[in-house]
Amino acid sequence: MTFNYKRFFAGPKDLPNGTSFGYPVPGQQASSADEIAGHAFFASPADWPTIANASHDFIVIGSGPTAVAFVEQALKTNPHAKILMLERGGFWLPVHYQMLPVAFQAATGSPPTTYPWSRTSEMATTGMKFFQAGYIPVVGGRSTYWSAWCPSPGPELMRDWPQELVDVTLQPGFWERARSFLHVASMDQIQDGVYGKLQQQLDANLRENYKRAVPSAEHAYPAPIAVGDPDWQGVKFYKYSTVGTLLELQQRQAGLAKQRKGAALTIVDRCTVSRLLHDDRGNVIAIESSRGIVAVGEAKIILAMGTIPPATLLMNSFGEQLPNAGQRYTGHFMSHVTARVKRSAFRDLAALELGALYLDGKDPAGFQYHVQASAFASDDPARDAGTIAHEAPDAAAVASPQQLADSTGHVVFVCATLGEVNENNASNWIRRNGGTDPTTNISLQLMPGPQDLALWDVLDEATYQTIGAMVGGAEIEYWSDTQEGGAWSTTRAPRKQIRLNIIVHEASPLWMGKDPATSVVGLDYRPHGVNNVYVTGASLFPTSGSWNPTLTMCGLAQDLADRLQK
Repeated sequence: MTFNYKRFFAGPKDLPNGTSFGYPVPGQQASSADEIAGHAFFASPADWPTIANASHDFIVIGSGPTAVAFVEQALKTNPHAKILMLERGGFWLPVHYQMLPVAFQAATGSPPTTYPWSRTSEMATTGMKFFQAGYIPVVGGRSTYWSAWCPSPGPELMRDWPQELVDVTLQPGFWERARSFLHVASMDQIQDGVYGKLQQQLDANLRENYKRAVPSAEHAYPAPIAVGDPDWQGVKFYKYSTVGTLLELQQRQAGLAKQRKGAALTIVDRCTVSRLLHDDRGNVIAIESSRGIVAVGEAKIILAMGTIPPATLLMNSFGEQLPNAGQRYTGHFMSHVTARVKRSAFRDLAALELGALYLDGKDPAGFQYHVQASAFASDDPARDAGTIAHEAPDAAAVASPQQLADSTGHVVFVCATLGEVNENNASNWIRRNGGTDPTTNISLQLMPGPQDLALWDVLDEATYQTIGAMVGGAEIEYWSDTQEGGAWSTTRAPRKQIRLNIIVHEASPLWMGKDPATSVVGLDYRPHGVNNVYVTGASLFPTSGSWNPTLTMCGLAQDLADRLQK
């Protein structure tokens, strides 16, 4: 193979039809990340007039997990499918940030998080003062920052879902295909020298003890997380982001198009969709965007923008034609408990070991919670800081440097416990508020009701019981912030410390159902009365359950791709 120097050293202007490698004048002297990525992967502004009026089979809005799951499956079935993807953000990270130098942790706050809504004053000032987790408007969206836990719920956890939708998830291969797309691995299978004896002993302890120790629990197992082996050999833990898959699809389709064996995948970045323009028969005929109008023609439009943005778009585009849109607003509330036991509670641990386990259960009324337990054992936290940052099961639930420094002779547990928000709460909704910007002119309100608070009590107790089940009879200490700087104590931390005021995994504003009177989207993924628009994501969920939603979302997006190719 001959090394292609021109490929590696030529810039956008250093081409045969322009300034050639500094002759006869210097040529371009600066380049931005947008220019570099844009030249390789994204459509240029000069291409827009052609793109906006071209014929497409699918116009996909968004570039996160459900968008890429849909596109990959559609192209797997038909590589000649003509697909246009519109993404409001620009290129930021090529992979999940945990796979980058540790310094990138400094870039995980706000920005880049955005909040394209207004909370009501009641939500912001009353009770828990909840706020909704924000959005990350970049190529790949939340997949560049997500926790990546991927449980697969059984029918018993899909409370009040239409049976036809439950049956979709029972089709042979449904979960296997979704897990393959997201590179989901069970943490007891990683065996990379960091996940090892601690993981094995925690698994055994929980299996043996959870039915007795956690009366409300239904299942317990090693955590399924999207960290499976990438395409190269020797790497055991690699947290997945959809960005790489999307860019590989774009490059593959470009190659197939040159060979006339497929169609190019066209990706337009920094393109915000604001409204779907439609006729009086429910046919969208054009898309209004920050780059201009896109003619729809015979294309099918796929909304793959998260949960709240597609609701915003449909509410602004169709108004009272979708009267139920936004009438449900669910998600997950959360508690965090940090605890530790002495290393001697486990056998033959290495200098650094991590572990991750998952337990789910229900309260007496049948509402769901789950415990995400991460374990850390390091006899030299300063030495191990980089490895812990890269291989922590959940980067948002990691023991702090101080907690680890105080615990070189211990195993530290960080438990994030999530409970489902009751969908039958008239105080929870998403509504238009009269603002002039159709991408942000909505208000959110979510207030915990009596059922939510009852479940929260159960999930807090289940968290402590789960820790007990994992460590057997070892003495447990808990981290408390009541003292300045925090300290370990045999006394549990106060409720106000462990209960967080954030809502995550938002769901349900466009829930699915047969009857237009009691749902928003039909069982074919189309909003009732709309002919050429299809919805993906957790906005479709009739109830949120407590399980992390991404695996289910991607499985349903793959199902949608199959249906539309028939």
